[in-house]
Amino acid sequence: MFTEKEMDKAINWLFGLFVVEDYEAYDDEEIGNAGGLCLPEVCNALREKAQTVYQYQIESPFEKGFRYRGKELFGQRACMMYSDVEIAAFDMVATTYETELWLLEDMSFAVVHCVAVKVESDEMSHTTEYRAVVKKVESRNDLFFTPESLIEVLEEICVPQWESEATIYEL
Repeated sequence: MFTEKEMDKAINWLFGLFVVEDYEAYDDEEIGNAGGLCLPEVCNALREKAQTVYQYQIESPFEKGFRYRGKELFGQRACMMYSDVEIAAFDMVATTYETELWLLEDMSFAVVHCVAVKVESDEMSHTTEYRAVVKKVESRNDLFFTPESLIEVLEEICVPQWESEATIYEL
């Protein structure tokens, strides 16, 4: 279950994997301390993003659109924390290959590869996504992002709260 206390502990563990040399522009007080993030707000924003993740998924929101979901990827809910587009092709169809970081409900982290194809126009919308687990995050070697880039993404998901646009849950 996504409780603030457990999420706070998991995020601090993740930031604890980074060493001083991984940081480029942060002072000593922020290093290892979740980058100086306001963790209650980050936890609330991540909890809002909790979802069941599927290996293969097709979504088309139109009335006669096709929807399909394959097997569950993790067997538990998860929150996407970070996504890095490695390859992208945009024309009439947007195709991307991304590496994603997911926080699972058991408070472990997983690295996932996602191939997505999106077709959007005035008349139609269609998204197909295929995900595969690469590995569980166990050490610094499993990380594919900088601490600054993660901090930036986590701060960005808090913007709706800061601008009073998000639903606030009291648990």
